[in-house]
Formats: sequence, structure tokens, C-alpha cells
Amino acid sequence: MSSELVIAMGQYAPMDSTIGNLTRIEGIARGAHAEGAFVLVLPEYSQVFIPGDGPAMAKAAEPLDGEFVKGLTSISQSLEGLIIVAGMVMGPDTPRSAIVAIGETGVLAVAEKIHLYDAFGGAESSYLAPGQIDAPQLLHIGEHTLGFLPCYDLRFSEVAAWLVEAGATTLVVPAQWVPGVNKVDHWETLLRARAIESQCFVLGVGQPEPHGVGYSTAFSPAGEVLARMDSMEGHSVVSLASALVTASREANQMARSRRFQVVPRASK
Repeated sequence: MSSELVIAMGQYAPMDSTIGNLTRIEGIARGAHAEGAFVLVLPEYSQVFIPGDGPAMAKAAEPLDGEFVKGLTSISQSLEGLIIVAGMVMGPDTPRSAIVAIGETGVLAVAEKIHLYDAFGGAESSYLAPGQIDAPQLLHIGEHTLGFLPCYDLRFSEVAAWLVEAGATTLVVPAQWVPGVNKVDHWETLLRARAIESQCFVLGVGQPEPHGVGYSTAFSPAGEVLARMDSMEGHSVVSLASALVTASREANQMARSRRFQVVPRASK
């Protein structure tokens, strides 16, 4: 037996105001809901994004009972419980990049960014703390189980394996994938690789140009493109059939063959 999960990918450019972003998100959410989506995935830093000023973003951190989460909850309630997955700066103490899944009852899951973007000239650790490694955060929706990889965590295959070991069948990657040489290739290659090796659906949703590369894409467990956007703002809706995960894992029983287990390193 298979179940279909309809997910919308909302590729948009967040601004420096929580209120402004909630207004934008509500518009995207209403469009996605009208097309039958049960889940809407938005980029990393959907709550606040200030290009080139990480410290200011850290100062805009909010708690889980703050304006952003309350606003998303209200939007969900107005749209028959549409689940909204979005990035925020969570704080105010020890600000972290986090992905929250919000429904009509409030917070359903929280995944903190484990690996900070200290690469290609970036220094995220200068204003954010790395996420705490606790139990994997999963969201169960019928026969689907969503796990979350915030942006740079996509480059670390062990994070995906850790989520799959815990039961994930869909990996959701909200990102602010910084543009640069070969960065679109990196983005698409890593998303596809995570799908094939994990035998999961993978949805990568990022910010559009100029501060992200765009190209939000959904991959099947076999690495096939189910939906792909270009570099501009917009949204795309895709239906995920749980039977595809089952078929992929039955045809190639990697879980049975696997001889390694993911164990987090001790904190430095």
C-alpha cells in the first residue's frame, strides 16, 4: 500500500524583517495550499536574512514561542493545518540556525544546523553556535517520515545516514546555498547523491539569486528529478509516493548490507 504526500517547494528571498517575511510566506502558503500541498518547505533563514551582516542576524534571533513561530502557526491554522518547514535564527541565547516544522498546534519538529558554513570565505561560526547533537528530529506524516538537513549539513553524508538509520524516508534540505564557481553543480550533485545512497526522497529548497543559487529540486529514491526550479523566485508542487521508497529498498537492500554505523564525535 502506498500513500501520496504533496509537498510544495517555496523558493523565495527572505528580508530583514520577521513581519515582512511572514507576509511573504502567507502568500506562498496560500498558493501552495490551493494546489493541494500538505507541506510547504521554505529556505534557510526564512525568518530573517541580512546579506553580509551575520552578527545582525544573530541579534534578530527568536525563541520558539516568538513572533515567527506564532505567525507560522497562525498561517497553518488558516490553511487547514498546512505544515510549514522554514529556517530561522533560534535564540536569543546562543543563536543557532534551525529548521522548524510548524502545524496548526505549533512546533512539530526542530532541527539545529550541526555543521556551520566556515567555507569558501564564509565564517558562520563567528556569529552562530553549532547545533546540539541530540536524537534525530523526525516528522511522521502517514507512511512518510521527514528528516531535516539544514544547508551545509548536506555536504556531510553521515548526517543523512544518521537520519535514515532513525527511520527517515524523505530528507528535506532548506538552504541558503551561497553562489560561486561550481556551486550549482555541487548543490544538485549532493542532493542527488543523498537520494541514491539513502534511498529516500530528497527535497532541496534554497533562496533564489542573487544571494542563493536557486534550483530547488526534488529527487526520487532512485535519483530521478521529480521537480526542478530555475534560479528565480517561485514555487513548485510535487507528489511523493511512499511505494517508491519501499521498491527502492527492496530492489537494493543496502540497509542489510551496511557494515558501519554513524556515531557522533565527542564535542571539542
